[in-house]
Amino acid sequence: MFDALISGNNPFFYHLTNVLIHLSTSIFVFIFLNKLKIKRELSFLWAVVFAIHPVLVQAVAWLPGRNDSLLAFFVLPSFIFLISFFEKRKSYYLWLYLLFFALALFTKESSIFIPVLVLFYGLLLSDKRNLFVNILPVLFLGWIVIFSVWFYLRSIALLSSPVPYSILGSIKSIFDNLEAVILYIGKVILPFNLSVLPTLQDSTLVYGFISLVLILVLFIFSKKKNYSLITFGLLWFLIFLLPSFIRPSGYVPDFLEHRIYLPLVGIFVIFSSLSFFEKIDFSKPLVNFIFVLIIVIFSILNIWHSNKFKDKISFWTSAVKTSPSHPLAHKNLGAMYYLDHEYDKAKQEFLKAVEINFEEPMIHNNLGLIYMRENNFDKAKEEFELELKINPNYDNALFNLGLLYWGQNEKQKAAEMWLKTVLINPDHKDALKGLAVYYGEIGDREKADYYLYQAKLRGAEF
Repeated sequence: MFDALISGNNPFFYHLTNVLIHLSTSIFVFIFLNKLKIKRELSFLWAVVFAIHPVLVQAVAWLPGRNDSLLAFFVLPSFIFLISFFEKRKSYYLWLYLLFFALALFTKESSIFIPVLVLFYGLLLSDKRNLFVNILPVLFLGWIVIFSVWFYLRSIALLSSPVPYSILGSIKSIFDNLEAVILYIGKVILPFNLSVLPTLQDSTLVYGFISLVLILVLFIFSKKKNYSLITFGLLWFLIFLLPSFIRPSGYVPDFLEHRIYLPLVGIFVIFSSLSFFEKIDFSKPLVNFIFVLIIVIFSILNIWHSNKFKDKISFWTSAVKTSPSHPLAHKNLGAMYYLDHEYDKAKQEFLKAVEINFEEPMIHNNLGLIYMRENNFDKAKEEFELELKINPNYDNALFNLGLLYWGQNEKQKAAEMWLKTVLINPDHKDALKGLAVYYGEIGDREKADYYLYQAKLRGAEF
C-alpha cells in the first residue's frame, strides 16, 4: 500500500522497497547469528552470502516474492529482541519481541510456529533458563492475545472463501512433497538449477543429493558439533519451509524459490554449529580468496537469474523452459502472448496447456477468445461452455459467452449471461456496461439507467 501511495502503477518504488527490505534483512541475519554467539566473522560471511545468493533472487526481483522477505524482516528482529531481553533484562525488549511476532503472524501464517522455536531456544540455547521459565507466563499470555486477534480477523476474512485444507490433508500434502526438501537444499548449496516456477516433475534432484553428501562429509570431519544449535537450526529450516508444501489436492505443486528465504537462515545456523566452519581463519589469504570466489560466482548467477524477471515474456518463457509439464506455465505464457497480440503463439501455448491438463482453470475461456478472433464462433462457444462446465462461477467466461451471443445478435441470451456475471461478480464493469446498453436498446430506461450508474461508478467508459 505504501508503494501504491507513492508511485501508483510505476514499478520502480515497488522494486526499490523489495531491495531495501532485502538489504535490511541481510543486516538482521548478521545480528541474529551474532546473537546466537556465532563468531562475528562467520556471521558476516553468512550475511553476505544471504545478500547475494542467487536462490533468493525471486524474493527480491519478483514483486509477489515480497511476502517471504517481509516475513523474515519481522521474524528476525523478533528473535533479536527476545535474545536481547535475556541479555539485558529490559522489559521493553520483550514487548518489542511480541510486536514483531504479531507483525510476522499477520504477514504469513507459517509464523504460528514461532512460539515452538522460542521454546526450543529457551530450553536449548539460552544460558538464562531460569529467567526463561519465569517469563513463560508472560509469553503465553502475549501469544494467546495475539493469536486470538489474528484468528478472529482471519475468520472474518475467510467467511466468503473457506480454506480448502483439512489438518489431515495438509499433513498428507507435506509428506507427499517431502522430496522438495532435497530440491531446496540443492539450490542452496549448488544453485545451478534455478527456475522461476520449479516443479518436482521437471527438476533434477542430483544437485540436492550431491549437497547432502557434502553436508554429511562436513559433519563427519567436524570433530566438535553443537547439537543444540544443530537442533535449533534444523527446526528453523523445517518449520518455515514445510508449510509451503501444502497444496490443494489434484494441483500440480510448484516450489518457488522465494520460499527458501527464511529457512535459509536455519541452514546457516546448522553450518555454524560445525567446527569446520567455526575454525575458519579469516586472516589467511586462501580463505579470503575462496570467500571472494564464492561471492563472484554467486553474483554472476544472481545477475543471470535476475534477467528472467525483467519482463512478462522472459518470466513465462523461462517457466515453460524449466517446467514444460506445468500447465500454468503454458497458460500464462499464452496469456502474455495474447496481451501482446501474438495470437498464433498464444493459441499454441493454450493448446499445450489443455493437452497437459484438460481441466486447467481459465484455459478453455482463453481458447474461446482465440476462436472468437478467428470467427470460429461454434468452436468459441464450445470452449466457453467447457470452461463453465469445469468452472461454473468464472465470471469472465460468462461475460465472454455473452459477448459471443451479442455478436450473433442473440441479445437476450447475452443479457442472461451478463446478469449471471454480475450475480457472481457485482463489480464486473464490462458486464454492467453491456446490460446498460441492452436495456437501453429494448427501451427499459429504469434498468438502463441503473446499470449505467453502476458501471460508471466502477470506472466504465461509454
